[in-house]
Amino acid sequence: MTIFSLSTPRLLDHRNGFAFTFSVPRFGDFTETVVFPDRVNLREMDASLRDDLACLAAIPIGASYYKAAPAERIAPEFAMTASGRHLTELVYGPGLGEFYVRNALGYPPCFTIAADVRGDAAKFPVFQESAAQAAVAFGGGKDSHVAANVIRAAGVEPEYVSLVLSERVSARLQGMSETPVTMLHRTIDPRLIEISRSGEALNGHIPITGINSCLMMLYAAAKGLDWVVFANERDASEPTMEANGYSVNHQFSKSLEFENALRDGFMAAGAPVQYFSVLRPVSALWIGRYLATKAAGALDIFASCNRNFVFAGPDVLEEGRRWCGRCSKCVYTAVLLAPFLSVIRHAEVFQGQPLHDPDNARYLREIAGLTGAKPWECVGERREVACTITHLLSHPEWSKVPLIKAIEPELFIRWDRDRLRASWSEGLDARSEHRMPTSVAAIMGAD
Repeated sequence: MTIFSLSTPRLLDHRNGFAFTFSVPRFGDFTETVVFPDRVNLREMDASLRDDLACLAAIPIGASYYKAAPAERIAPEFAMTASGRHLTELVYGPGLGEFYVRNALGYPPCFTIAADVRGDAAKFPVFQESAAQAAVAFGGGKDSHVAANVIRAAGVEPEYVSLVLSERVSARLQGMSETPVTMLHRTIDPRLIEISRSGEALNGHIPITGINSCLMMLYAAAKGLDWVVFANERDASEPTMEANGYSVNHQFSKSLEFENALRDGFMAAGAPVQYFSVLRPVSALWIGRYLATKAAGALDIFASCNRNFVFAGPDVLEEGRRWCGRCSKCVYTAVLLAPFLSVIRHAEVFQGQPLHDPDNARYLREIAGLTGAKPWECVGERREVACTITHLLSHPEWSKVPLIKAIEPELFIRWDRDRLRASWSEGLDARSEHRMPTSVAAIMGAD
């Protein structure tokens, strides 16, 4: 039987951080380090809470190494609460769903978890509801900027926090922000990068939001903050496709199910920090309108194109560009913002006209539900995209834009036109299940 083991995380000797070690079948041991800013001292925080949160972080971090050679048994050296075990089941199951499907490994996967059982922390955490201090996950995109603005509207000044793998990523993210960003630095074991590039190891998508959430919680607990805030909206729970009758979701670690599992794990560890997504109850349409009308200062610095974080090869963006204009993320974001911007202003924001480019027709069809599955990207609900296109078709400017005009006949073979028209106002006004504090929920109209 093949075994993947997770060692107990250890504090670094001469730096303010942790080392996470994993043993992988065929490849042996790998060690990843995470270094925190000097403004927090991990050695000064409650040792039990610190170590429990580090063990939780080891679970999603381990997915990067597990996928090199998936094992039949997952064996942590440390004991797990029931919540920690459930989180492990999700991380290595649906959290790696895309990886299993795209590598033709079969889905759902078959593995067992061999872990000692331990109880929850002795003290149930008490959460601060007012006069809170918040760390807001920052990735440079529309959701990050809107989330931070909503937190400000609730009377809390957010601290932007990012998990980065290099100084170049740090610089790029800082350029997308109007305020300083706190950087937590991950260093992936270079041997994993080497065997992944050589083809010796399997490669694929991991539940990165789980990694970022656990490490941000450790940072927030060390600093004495009250909230860890993410910007995962309701459409992150929509599956990308089905495999063998099971849902597979590229964004699973952004889903409400995963958010609930993380919250349970943090509470079982006794962390006195609330973890929630501020955009969970609202639609992507609501987010687009908010960005264009209430956070318009971010329009000329935000970016959702993944090529911002490509630094070698033909996909590197030219100096000064934030959008490639030819990928599903660019097309998706362009569609969602179009109803709230003029064609001219839209072209300024996106540094071009992605909805005029005939080569983008395939991306528009995918995100509008005209193909078998959504792209393997962080894009939203297909019905919401179709609804937005329907609205644009009644707009005097946007109805003449080439891709919007061209997709009309096919769109209404797949979707009912009248229902999509009715869905426009519903999408802007609807509120869904969430885990926000009451003070924030009131700002969102979701209380």
